[in-house]
Amino acid sequence: MTAPSSNQENLVRARAAAIGLDLSPSCLPGVISNSALLAHYAKLVEQHTLPDTCEPAYEYIP
Repeated sequence: MTAPSSNQENLVRARAAAIGLDLSPSCLPGVISNSALLAHYAKLVEQHTLPDTCEPAYEYIP
């Protein structure tokens, strides 16, 4: 993985501040890395098309 840009770092810091989260500098690379992974998963889900014949999931039981 490439080093996070200062824009990425600033964005994560701003998001943390907006929700009142005290984010230590040592956690910043992990947060950025995890955000990129979650964005990848979200892209995979968004690209998957479901036919109109699929029943909706009315409840979730783990």
